[in-house]
Amino acid sequence: MPPSSGELWGSHIMPAKVNIECLLPTGIIVPLECMREASLGAIKTLLWREAQKLPLSNLLAEASSYIFVTITQDAEREEFYDEGRRLCDLRLFQPWLKVVEPAGNREEKMLNYDIGSAIGISVNEFDQLKDPEVIDFRRNVLSMCKTVVEDREARGKMEHAVYVYPPNLEVSEELPKHVFQRLDKGNIYLLVWVISSVNDDQKYELRIHHNSTPEEIIAETIREKAQQMPKLNKEAQQKCVEEYKRTYVLKVCGCDEYILQDFPISQYKYVRQCLLKGDTPQLMLMSKESVLNSLPEVHFPIPSYMRRGPAAPPPVSSKCAWEIMDNLRIKVNCATYVNVKELDKVHVRTCIYHGSEPICPVVPTEHVPCANPKWNAWLTYELRICDIPRSAKFCVSICSSGKRKGKKEGGCALAWGNINLYDYTNRLQSGNMRLSLWPPPQGHEDLLCPFGQTGSNPNKDAPCLELEFDRFSHSLVFPVFSQIYEHALKVASKTSDYSSFPKEMESVDDIKEEDANQLEEIFSKDRLHEMSEQDKELVWRLRRECRYYDNSLPKLLNAVKWNSCDEVSQLYALLKDWPYVNIETALGLLDCSYADVGVRTLAVDCLEELLDEELSQYLLELVQVLKYESYLDNPLSRFLLKRSLANQKIGHYFFWHLRSEMHKPKVSLRFGLLLEAYCRSLGPYLKLILKQVEALDKLTKLSETLEERKDETSRERMKYLHDQMKQADFKETLQHFPHPLDPSFSLGKMKMEECRIMSSAKRPLWLVWENHDVMAKAMFKDMKVIFKRGDDLRQDMLTLQMIQLMDSLWQRDGLDLKMIPYRCLATGNMTGLIEVVRNSATIYDIQHKAGIMSTLQLKSGVLHQWIKEKKQGEQYDIAIDTFTRSCAGYCVATFILGIGDRHNDNIMVTEAGQIFHIDFGHFLGHMKKKYGIKRERVPFVLTEDFLKVITKGNDINKSDDFKKFQQLCYQAYLLLHRHANLFISLFTLMLATEIPELQSIDDISYLQKTLAVEKDDDEALEYFAKQLNDAHGGGWFTKMDWLCHALKHGI
Repeated sequence: MPPSSGELWGSHIMPAKVNIECLLPTGIIVPLECMREASLGAIKTLLWREAQKLPLSNLLAEASSYIFVTITQDAEREEFYDEGRRLCDLRLFQPWLKVVEPAGNREEKMLNYDIGSAIGISVNEFDQLKDPEVIDFRRNVLSMCKTVVEDREARGKMEHAVYVYPPNLEVSEELPKHVFQRLDKGNIYLLVWVISSVNDDQKYELRIHHNSTPEEIIAETIREKAQQMPKLNKEAQQKCVEEYKRTYVLKVCGCDEYILQDFPISQYKYVRQCLLKGDTPQLMLMSKESVLNSLPEVHFPIPSYMRRGPAAPPPVSSKCAWEIMDNLRIKVNCATYVNVKELDKVHVRTCIYHGSEPICPVVPTEHVPCANPKWNAWLTYELRICDIPRSAKFCVSICSSGKRKGKKEGGCALAWGNINLYDYTNRLQSGNMRLSLWPPPQGHEDLLCPFGQTGSNPNKDAPCLELEFDRFSHSLVFPVFSQIYEHALKVASKTSDYSSFPKEMESVDDIKEEDANQLEEIFSKDRLHEMSEQDKELVWRLRRECRYYDNSLPKLLNAVKWNSCDEVSQLYALLKDWPYVNIETALGLLDCSYADVGVRTLAVDCLEELLDEELSQYLLELVQVLKYESYLDNPLSRFLLKRSLANQKIGHYFFWHLRSEMHKPKVSLRFGLLLEAYCRSLGPYLKLILKQVEALDKLTKLSETLEERKDETSRERMKYLHDQMKQADFKETLQHFPHPLDPSFSLGKMKMEECRIMSSAKRPLWLVWENHDVMAKAMFKDMKVIFKRGDDLRQDMLTLQMIQLMDSLWQRDGLDLKMIPYRCLATGNMTGLIEVVRNSATIYDIQHKAGIMSTLQLKSGVLHQWIKEKKQGEQYDIAIDTFTRSCAGYCVATFILGIGDRHNDNIMVTEAGQIFHIDFGHFLGHMKKKYGIKRERVPFVLTEDFLKVITKGNDINKSDDFKKFQQLCYQAYLLLHRHANLFISLFTLMLATEIPELQSIDDISYLQKTLAVEKDDDEALEYFAKQLNDAHGGGWFTKMDWLCHALKHGI
């Protein structure tokens, strides 16, 4: 473990007592013995008491005139303004504190400190950067955030309340048929509670139409209450309803979710989920005034870097780059810090890329001895300056020469880097440049890395290239749209094919039938299908007609010759009036293949149409594709910030998706700047973020300390866990903060007696908190969470997101498969939280408790018997139906996603009969192997144990229940087959994560196979039916695998 990761250099957790040396302004050092959880305020009081006994004490001012300063484990000088902070939370390099008089703006420094603590990097690091792009981005994006926040606050307190408590809605207000059938003639039953301060709680059962608005429900509740007042006649009752119905709001019992907006009550997710489960929704009547008055005022402090104003740019004469017909030249001078064997030779390999495609041949340098890596050579590219597209980048790598063990002939890349040929001000690079390079990604065999981010590696010891770009008498700038449009006109005027330039749109009937059929065929291919040159020529020739086809734009962009300003100008002219594309297409336009700034802007414009519920569904991918943006300031970053400041729940997940990767040097600057802008815009709500960060930091340190004590007995380690949790700093930090997995809930006091260390390999922590909502009894009284360190939970997050999306598509089509896409959130470097599914057990535990015969896979009826014991009568039939549906759903989901390592310890069942999978460490067909042989030989898990439940213990050949199960599988599979492009698009966007099992398009091609993208519905169904038969027939393979798992874990 790195020694700087704990409370004190070399220690995860400080000793109970620490000897601190304090340096006074008089030059005297005062040694103090302090408790690790002592606050800075308490230390200062003790220090001043001791100082009065020492010489020169008369020179000291009041204690409040001073602050403490120290050196942290990051080798940074840090000032502490918050004297409530505990000694153990300061991350001291050594136990030294210096007392100084504060300088500068105290409030701004305190805010900067809080922001730095929240995002994991000191704001001072940003202040010290002299990069004009960073300086301009910080100022411009914060100005945008200020406008968003001030506009929101200007719309009144209710708008502020909607930001804090955004509506949690289904996408469509229309009830799916299978939900509507559960209603009583279109009506639903609600329980509305009225809580009084004198424990005189009242509840009202209402029967209301499913399209009733919150105000109508409030009115009905008041009417019910008024009817119980005998002194009020009907007229007085109605007057009471009219007078008070707008003075209340509804709140979901058991959590911090308010129903504030005028949507049909059945569109709210909480109510919809209750209807699906057969539960009665329970709501509370709350005073609107008290809710609004509880919201703090939000002020937007202006940091000093904004108050200084932008520096005036030096006057530079410029010229349009499209006027320069010379070929691009770049000079490679020399390299430093190249780490290779002395006998090796090295060379530099270069190419110009646009997105994922090279737009000129590779140009290498000569091979030189690694002891003297100097070239001083101008490289000339088969690319005119006028033809360089706006988003082109110079890709370079230092390569070893000759063949190395395990590598391809021609050497291997030692380090790589990328540079935008046009900078963020649209100017072509010129003059000298030093580029610090990055190490090749794990498993990356290509000699260049065009998917990688642009810019220098901040590591000063990284290999570095000295480059030189051509200088011109004028600064060369990319043309503005009016110049591009004018160029397109000139190109069109020189051709006899006047369709090369946009005219008023004609009817689709004007396209020749043969051409239309060919276009339909091309556009029907999935997004990974590689277009032939003939297809590209046809699409480009009919580019104007492409506007008639919803999914044509990606194929048209693939057909453009991006190294031709003539074609690019015509494309831009077309895009000017291009109709909005659907969300699926817009998402696809944000992957690494589509680098053009204009195209990505069009995609983001289309995303503006996303509802908050839809944006939440795709937020994980949208954060990842920020890595493909050419510049810090881009429409996607602004879009995500604006939506995060309009909906606090979206902002919560936006924060954690960024924060979880702040340990990565490649993205820490981009993500850190976005986090800084977001945190500066939160006002008083920043404290809620800080509470979560501090709590997770405590859990990380505790987990690291427990790992060091792995030689102790389980009892000793459990005692240590509970002892640490009882420490004052742990108790204070680990309670009363928003639930990171779902900020609609607040975690109350920790129930330490129920917390434990789990037995699985990474020894995760099982943690339990009280639900301190006044109506917790209506939902659940406690919150159970697993804190896991040592695994990259982003793969689990992605898998669960896909399962949730599948469930959403099925539900929308009227198919309820009782899925449980439980929550999972990566919060840092190999750390994260996992939701505990209530009242559930693993198949292994169920079999193990049933005895040795079941554990050895010699009895197959144990699972069915367990469900029979949990549910009797009508509830038994419901549980069997629930099991059948959920089993069908997970069979289809795990097959399509290629989920591997399936054994009876990572498949669980709830007491209600829902089966679900956990622990998604292998997907996309990356199965575990034993001696080079795949351990899993079936497409998905379907054992006799499951079939016994589905058929209620009857013979499968004599039961219609298995046929019902098959039909559910077929229906579920066909629905996903029809949405294949959406899943492929989302996985393509997630290539930016560099998850080990999602490294390239080759990994995603697994989905092409399982989703049968080249087949029609009938062929796809036939393909899946074969997989289902194989899974059924190969169930004994799975049973053998489970037996091996049981033997490995000592049965």
